[in-house]
Amino acid sequence: MSPNTLFVILALALVVCVAAIILWVLLRQRAVPTSASQAKANASVYRAQILDLDREHESGHISDEEWQMSRDELSLRLLEDTTAVDDPVAKKEKPAVWTAAVLAIALPVSAMGLYMWVGEPAALNPLALKSEDKAGPQELAKMAEMLAQKLEEKPENLQGWVMLARTYRTLEQFDPSLKAYDRALKLTADDDLRIERVEVLAMQRQGNFEGEPWDVILDILQRDPQHYAALLMAGSASYAHEKYADALNYWQKARKPLTADNPDVPSLDDAIASVELKLGIPPKPASAALKASPAAGSGSSVSGKVSLAAALKGKTSPTDVVFVYATPANGERMPLAIYKTTVANLPLSFTLDDSTAMSPDRKLSGAGEVFVKVRVSKSGNAMPQSGDLMGSLGPVKVGSKDLQLEIKDQVP
Repeated sequence: MSPNTLFVILALALVVCVAAIILWVLLRQRAVPTSASQAKANASVYRAQILDLDREHESGHISDEEWQMSRDELSLRLLEDTTAVDDPVAKKEKPAVWTAAVLAIALPVSAMGLYMWVGEPAALNPLALKSEDKAGPQELAKMAEMLAQKLEEKPENLQGWVMLARTYRTLEQFDPSLKAYDRALKLTADDDLRIERVEVLAMQRQGNFEGEPWDVILDILQRDPQHYAALLMAGSASYAHEKYADALNYWQKARKPLTADNPDVPSLDDAIASVELKLGIPPKPASAALKASPAAGSGSSVSGKVSLAAALKGKTSPTDVVFVYATPANGERMPLAIYKTTVANLPLSFTLDDSTAMSPDRKLSGAGEVFVKVRVSKSGNAMPQSGDLMGSLGPVKVGSKDLQLEIKDQVP
């Protein structure tokens, strides 16, 4: 029996037990207190008081006069409080049948309704027990398929389209993710969603923000120069295109209004410190530890030599762009670090580390294993195209040296 089924059974059993106790109280017959029955109780009390008075008199604790006076007073009060006559047949209270019937239905229904309102009914779904980050690709793909089917029936569900877009993004299915974002943006003009969409577009292009991504970022910042998400994305885009002064400017603007307890502050401060080092700006005391970070050590880089197979030399020209990059071993396609050169420099020695990161929040030093890849592009486009030449190694551990990376394959 699954834990979810057991939970439902126990919850229903508890509701039934509570309902049974309430129904027993309402349905049982009870004697109704009457004035006559109260008179009997009063008489019993007064008789006990008279007996106590008699014992006090017999023991000599009170005089004859006090005893007689007190006894007369109790007798008078007894007569006044016991004038009601008991009914020959004790009255019974009628069972509250209708009240019991209403509660028998309302109690379980209201309990379930309250749980659906303030509880977490989604937790009864085994797939919902896992977040997108923890669920496996197969489970996420199944969730995305089910959600897509529901959205075809209810296309006005904004949150559904956003969830679908983010799920596809996690699966790195960028085309369907972009389509889902487009459907969501037809229902709202939310700038945060526009930023999410261009981030996916840049991921699809392996970190290239040129064209539409930059246009969207600048459009948002023109209307709202303090838009937090747009400033962060502008900084990342500038960093990816090696425009470090611009990246520093955007990130400092994003950092300025944040309070010290904001959870984004540590990562944003690290990003600012990282770009300051690239610009040769002395680190501030709070960022001085960055110099001693693992990024500077050989254990947080991969290095080696890249060469072009003799059979492919006739298919290249000296000006063709060469990308050498590392991607996580978990299958993500977004590079952690990238180095750009031309065929004229081949063969060449390369080193990939945090200084060649595409974004300071995704560092090679944070990965255990990576794939090291190389691609030759005649167009210089970051997106792979038919005819590009390529090579790959891995997975290899971060810290590996003397790798021999050869360009020996061609993209169909």
